[in-house]
Amino acid sequence: MREPRARREAPPPRKTLEDLRPLLVGPEQHRIQRIEERLDQSMVEMVAGALPEAVIESRKKGEALSWALEPLLSSAIQERVRQDPGSFADAISPAMGPAIRKAVRCALRAMIQRLNEAAALGLSWRSMRWRVEARRTGRPFAEVVLLRSMVYRTEQLFLVHRGTGLVLEHLSADEIPYRDPDQVTAMLTAIDAFAHDAFRTDARLERFRVGDLTGWVEHGPSALLVSIVRGVAPPAYGLVLCETLERVHLSYGGELAGFRGDRTPFSGARELLSRCLQQQRQPIPRRARAVSIAAALLAAVVAAALVFSVRASREDQRRVDGWGEALRREPGLLVTAAERRAGQVVFTGLRDPLAADPRAVLERGGPLRQEVILRFEPFYSLHPQIVERRVASALEPPPGVTLALRGGAVAASGVAPQRWIERARWSAAVLPGVSGFDGEGLTAQESIDRARAAARSLEAMELFFRRGAARLSGEQAARLDEVAAAAERLIARAREAGMTAEIREIGYADPVGSEASNRALSQARAEHVAAELVARGIPADRLRASGGGTRREVVPPSCAGGAARAECRAGADERRARSVIFLVDLHAESKD
Repeated sequence: MREPRARREAPPPRKTLEDLRPLLVGPEQHRIQRIEERLDQSMVEMVAGALPEAVIESRKKGEALSWALEPLLSSAIQERVRQDPGSFADAISPAMGPAIRKAVRCALRAMIQRLNEAAALGLSWRSMRWRVEARRTGRPFAEVVLLRSMVYRTEQLFLVHRGTGLVLEHLSADEIPYRDPDQVTAMLTAIDAFAHDAFRTDARLERFRVGDLTGWVEHGPSALLVSIVRGVAPPAYGLVLCETLERVHLSYGGELAGFRGDRTPFSGARELLSRCLQQQRQPIPRRARAVSIAAALLAAVVAAALVFSVRASREDQRRVDGWGEALRREPGLLVTAAERRAGQVVFTGLRDPLAADPRAVLERGGPLRQEVILRFEPFYSLHPQIVERRVASALEPPPGVTLALRGGAVAASGVAPQRWIERARWSAAVLPGVSGFDGEGLTAQESIDRARAAARSLEAMELFFRRGAARLSGEQAARLDEVAAAAERLIARAREAGMTAEIREIGYADPVGSEASNRALSQARAEHVAAELVARGIPADRLRASGGGTRREVVPPSCAGGAARAECRAGADERRARSVIFLVDLHAESKD
């Protein structure tokens, strides 16, 4: 029997999407894996490796990177200098120190040279002629001296690139006005091109003259050296220009050939070009030099004497001005004139009787070195300090009273007799500079005395209770009217004196009974009296009831005369152990 065909041939394996994925996206997976491996590295290491190559490639393509980083670097340097100027100064001090010393050395050398020339030409006949010429022509004397005593001088020097006509470096002598170098060289290049095209010649512009100025043009393979000379330079000067231009080509040949507009590489050429800044002056005869030196010494002596005299005069004037300022600052003094007459100083003005002595004011700064005459007429000053002195002198406030000037009115505060208050009120109104009298802060001494007398009268009163009773009997209850009248009188007197009165009711109990019951009884007695006083019109906020507990020892007023203590205790009224007494506290009211 034959087997079925399905069993003879095995079915082909089934392919899934996972089996096809390596064939479809295998290369991309390898690239993704390499990217992940690179991302696993530190970002700092990646930037450190790529940044130098990026800078080199950007440098080859131009100055775009420098232009882009310039604002960032400038702001970073400025922020660093603002935050820590000390460290920035320490960083540049090694370079700044030599540069500053060199500049100072050059400035001193030039100043000494000018002083020697000024001494040599100070009072000579030639200098006099030159001064006349300077006045006649309107030129500065220094310029005339330079023109007449100078053989030649190099005023400006230009190193120019031949192909572009741009100035690579520019030097000028001292005191020469600055001109645009590119504008000058553009004009020379245009003249040279015009001559070359107009006359069909290969010759180049070598000399040109404008007034007293002569232009020397030295041509090189890649650069020109143009020198502007005032006066007549010797032929040897052309050899100096030629040698200097040759050295420039030897030192900067590559930079000249590859020049694309960046002048930075040629900054070091200034040292080579500086030897072309030359000058020569006419020698001064020895005899004229000796005469000039003697005249200069004489002039120096005269000038020193004049300087000393002027300085002394200025010192005297400054001293007089200081005296005048001191007098003007003093309250109550008014200076109208200050004059100097034959070695004397005269001050004229006005003085308030309460102002300080003008001579004492001047002597505060030390002894007077000149004779000073003071002519001050009396007047009434309205200066606040003088007005305050006038008020204190006129009113004579008693101890405890303070006076102050507020808005033109006299403000008085403290305790004073009523008579003084009334006198001060009308006296202040007639004082110069005073507009009124404010006595709100004053309290009459008589009012305080009346309030204290009312307090002593109330403290002398005492209410008695029966043994064990917390309420007053009929007789003692009638005395409450007297106590209420005394308390009302005390409150009124205290209000007149600008004070507040606090009345304390202290209740007591005799030794019979326990301490706790006696304390409760004494408290009840005090509260009962306080309630009765409130019922009779006494303000509750002026009363304060408290229990004193047991009153074991009673000393009557008669014991104050010096009797034996045992006798006083034996003669004490037994009722006083069952009473309510009054204590008064007087407080000054606060006034805004």
